Amino acid sequence: MSAICGVVRFDGADVSPRCVDRMARAMKHRGADGVETVELGRLALGHCLLRVNREDIYEAQPSITRDAVLVADLRLDNREELATALGIADADLAVLPDSELLLAAWRHWGDDCARHLLGDFAFAIWDRARGTLLLGRDHMGQRVIHYHYGDGFLAFATELGGLFAADDVPRRVNEDELARRLLKSTERIAGELIYADIHVLPGGTTLSLTAGGIVTINRYWEPHAGPVHLDRDDAYYLATYRATIEEAVACRLRRLNDPPSLLFSGGFDSGIIATIAGPIVAARGWVLTCIASVLKEGDSRRNARSAVEAFRGLPGLDLRYYVRGEETSYDDLEATFGRTFRHQPPSVVRCRMGEMARAAGSRLILDGHGGDYTVNVFDAAMLGAILRSGDVRRFVREYRARMRFTGWSAWRVFGRDVLSALVPQWVRRPWRVAVNGFRPAWQRRGVQRDFALRAFANGVVSRRRLRDGFHPGPRWRGLWLEICNWTSAGAAGNYIAMTPDLDLTRPFHDKRIVELGCALPDHLLFRDGRERWLARTAFADRLPPALIRRMPGNDREQPDLLSMDIQAAPAMLAALDDVRHDDAIARYIDVDALAAMLRDGVSEERLSDRIRLGFAMKALTTARFLAWLDRSNR
Repeated sequence: MSAICGVVRFDGADVSPRCVDRMARAMKHRGADGVETVELGRLALGHCLLRVNREDIYEAQPSITRDAVLVADLRLDNREELATALGIADADLAVLPDSELLLAAWRHWGDDCARHLLGDFAFAIWDRARGTLLLGRDHMGQRVIHYHYGDGFLAFATELGGLFAADDVPRRVNEDELARRLLKSTERIAGELIYADIHVLPGGTTLSLTAGGIVTINRYWEPHAGPVHLDRDDAYYLATYRATIEEAVACRLRRLNDPPSLLFSGGFDSGIIATIAGPIVAARGWVLTCIASVLKEGDSRRNARSAVEAFRGLPGLDLRYYVRGEETSYDDLEATFGRTFRHQPPSVVRCRMGEMARAAGSRLILDGHGGDYTVNVFDAAMLGAILRSGDVRRFVREYRARMRFTGWSAWRVFGRDVLSALVPQWVRRPWRVAVNGFRPAWQRRGVQRDFALRAFANGVVSRRRLRDGFHPGPRWRGLWLEICNWTSAGAAGNYIAMTPDLDLTRPFHDKRIVELGCALPDHLLFRDGRERWLARTAFADRLPPALIRRMPGNDREQPDLLSMDIQAAPAMLAALDDVRHDDAIARYIDVDALAAMLRDGVSEERLSDRIRLGFAMKALTTARFLAWLDRSNR
């Protein structure tokens, strides 16, 4: 969870004194082990250090050498492979921090060095001879670089707060991106944020800045099927599936200074991580603190408690629960905006679980997020997708297996697992419109009519790509690949890093797992009437029997999200009473329409009600953000 920042001027001027110091200090919660900066005329760089792995004791950044200046937030997993390629002896590697290994890779491969790295990383390298800057971000974007290309300078930082601490970095609304967010479009523009002229460097890319100020974005990787994994037999996929996941988890643990924690739901993704990591940490005399969000005992609503309890007693696991009280994600929103500079608040669940991880002594927390669109994929009506493919014999076989596995009737299996696959998108859309009283989806978002119509007319938003209870666009394999691309290109929208001195990593976003997942044949994704067949089979000797037999459906990370939103909604509306007519809000959001949406009441049993409330709360939060941004810019 280290952080980097910097400013490079290409107009002949020097960077303002202490500018980069302000940037680094704005991210000091990421630098428990030191905040350091360097000013070298037209270049200034800063680094916030959190020591997580044993070689981090040798880190001393910014690194200034005869040919380069470097800052990096990284964990390299292929240290030995790099050392062999670069001719570094084992004795030297043992005392070499990751940043120095990266610098050696840059000297060897130049601006193409990121292609040869494996791990989570974000870096900036200044070539002193050429006067050029290279920024790089890891394959799936687990570390982040925000940047602003301004008049005569480029500024960058891990967090928005660090970037906005620099001189002359604007804070204006990007109306196109705001329209996409408010109207719930599934369209994404790589690198775009809700702020105008502020970008995030997409994962799998590098940015080059010449001495004359020319910026070039180069892609060195994107989610794809690894050629080595194509056209193999089932035995290969089973063995490689297990070995790849085991290595992705182990390489994040084997060099730790402190015992790790895990965001835990008891499902396949976090469950696999727990059963791999538990014995590894136990061998070091530690425990893996597994933290789950559950409801109070006796609450009949579905939550993860029973799934988590199935893991009790497995090696190396310490199971702990977070139960939400009266706190909500919407408490003290203006202070949250001022801290994160994001238009949606961090999940209160993730914040509290991060605090529990720190209290347990962890500096690293793992997360199973990503498995359900990489190697443990699932989607609605996967059985119907088999029928659509034309493989009737397999469809009949799997239909019968689905009935045996679930105990459902033939009609229920058809209605849940087949029917929606046969309904084209062009039919689903008007059906949803009819269900909602023949009002188009965008009219149920609380968005100002003129703003929405302008976005449609300008081609910023397509009416055909608006969410309304389903995902318009690709399905199954196409959807999973789309989500991988979104994730890689995005700004890592998790807020666990807001917990001081806590690093986050997601093993299922490891490039090795993504390249394997994209190559898995369809018949291994849904088999014997079961989704996640590979997980159930490859880890049958490790996972609890209750999970292996688990019926379809996931437990929510925040099981009482609906209750929390209902609890917070009146105060959210009241907070806008004095500003609802301010131009900063009124031009984009119809607060009266949002109030009407909330007055209609909400039933937890009705999907349409849950969708409506979710849309309303996000729009209300955005309205509060716009009001805060307008005041803070005065």
